[in-house]
Amino acid sequence: MADNRVRLYGQNGPGLTRNYAYNSNSNSERRRNRERLALDMNNITHELYGRGTPASPVRKPKAVNVSKYEKMLKNLENKNKNNNNNKNNKPNNENKNVVSWLNKGMAESKKSKIPKNKRVFLLTDLTRNGKIKHVWDRRFLNKFIESAETLPVSRRREVRENNDPFFASPLTRNKFSKNDIKAYPPTNATKGIIKQIMNRRVLESKVNKIMKIKNKDYLAQSNILETIKRGIRKGDITTEKQIKELALIYEVTGRELLISGHKKDGDYYTAYVKGKFKPHHIKFMKDTPYIASKLYDTTRQGEPRAPARAIVPLYKLPSSAVKYLSGFDKYASGESPVARNTLTLIISVLRQVVKVGYVTMAENVALRIMGLPNSNLRNKLGEYYEWYELVRNASS
Repeated sequence: MADNRVRLYGQNGPGLTRNYAYNSNSNSERRRNRERLALDMNNITHELYGRGTPASPVRKPKAVNVSKYEKMLKNLENKNKNNNNNKNNKPNNENKNVVSWLNKGMAESKKSKIPKNKRVFLLTDLTRNGKIKHVWDRRFLNKFIESAETLPVSRRREVRENNDPFFASPLTRNKFSKNDIKAYPPTNATKGIIKQIMNRRVLESKVNKIMKIKNKDYLAQSNILETIKRGIRKGDITTEKQIKELALIYEVTGRELLISGHKKDGDYYTAYVKGKFKPHHIKFMKDTPYIASKLYDTTRQGEPRAPARAIVPLYKLPSSAVKYLSGFDKYASGESPVARNTLTLIISVLRQVVKVGYVTMAENVALRIMGLPNSNLRNKLGEYYEWYELVRNASS
């Protein structure tokens, strides 16, 4: 059979027949062309970006605000410059409270007219709030003290102790000692002293409220209150608890023992400040005030009474004796139902325990002890002489 297909090479392209069928040679040629094209593109990519996956282009950096950083640098330089200039001229907060600066002639002047190493103030001239109002020239106070220590007649100097408040401030008339002169501005140690002074002032204001002075006891109002306030200023009394215990001693023993004492052994205030009153003495007065007051309050009306010199000081009682005396409170206190004559008997016998001189008990008293119906009370009272000897030996 004759082949009627006509090749139309020029019209239909290579590899195509008239019925548009592809020739196998044409397919191979196309595949080779595609491979060459892919190889050429790969070579171009390597030349542009190198081998591997092409990297992302680098982001353009943000523009720097030069003026902003120049301004910050300038401010920092100015700050360092100011710190250096004010390093030795640091403002003092106390200066705003100073009312007057007094030079060596005691005349008001400017702060700059008083040398730094001569500026002083007086602790006794502080305001109620602890502020410093007057700054002195130390040279004036030195002359003032020297003049006060020189007697006008003999011209002989009598040098005072550093803690002696002998001098009076020319401005406030407050008494001060040499120790009260402090450098200005105050050091940390001086600030601590000022804080103590302020605490004492607060404590001093509570004395009148805590010390409940008995009606018409005018001597107590003038002597006791001022004595305690003076003790606070000196630093002998530092807590509210101490004031309350002194108030207890006054309430139980009375003004005479607190201020005058037993003559030979001194007053109870001094004894308390020196630590002679122990916890068992305070407990004795607090828990059994009736017994303690009957034995030690020499101003009470009624019998038995005895002068202070005839009684062993309360702060010399040993703890065992205090315990013995406290045991009678349930029999002798005001709430006790026993007869009045029995109360008098109990106090009369217990008074012998704290007696200074030799005990001489009347025969009728011994008989009355033996006649008490309560065996426990009778036996305890019968031991009074043994306790008297113990107290006498402990107090000698």
